[in-house]
Amino acid sequence: MLRYFLVLAVTDGSLLITSFVLGLLATGEPRGPGSIWRGIHLLFALFTTMATLGVHSIVYTYFLATGKWAKEVVRVYQLPDWINDQAKKNKRKAFRFEFWSMTLIAITAWLGAAADTQGLNPLWHLGIAAATIAFNLGAFAVEYAVIVAQARLLLEVKARADQMREARYGPESANVAAEVASGEDRR
Repeated sequence: MLRYFLVLAVTDGSLLITSFVLGLLATGEPRGPGSIWRGIHLLFALFTTMATLGVHSIVYTYFLATGKWAKEVVRVYQLPDWINDQAKKNKRKAFRFEFWSMTLIAITAWLGAAADTQGLNPLWHLGIAAATIAFNLGAFAVEYAVIVAQARLLLEVKARADQMREARYGPESANVAAEVASGEDRR
């Protein structure tokens, strides 16, 4: 997940910044049927909004799935409860940033539409857009740190489960489990 997240975060951060720059170019253009920069900004901003929502939704889904996996492994192997508590803590830590990132991008899109169609002062849209970019870039850093913490926790859970399985069933069971996990089951 770490590599995928880095690619998604850099891509989305680039989209956010590009959309902002396109918006600045669009403000210098008079309104009307020939306003090409406004149309480009609108389409690019819609794509950026969907991409931002998608990236943060993927992160949310990752914590939801890995938290459930950790809970199940803790239950089955009777591991300490602090493991499940830490997985929940990681999910809660990331959720605030996921939620507010998605909320801010939605507000930015709404204000952009209002500035374009309802005559709202475009400085509102500009200000919220700048805040949205800054918050999302910070959120990406926090989400990355929490994903790293979750990955370390998952590796520890897997190591403990493998160790217990080997103690119960012998070293052969750990080898079979590793082969099945890697897709190399040759039986």
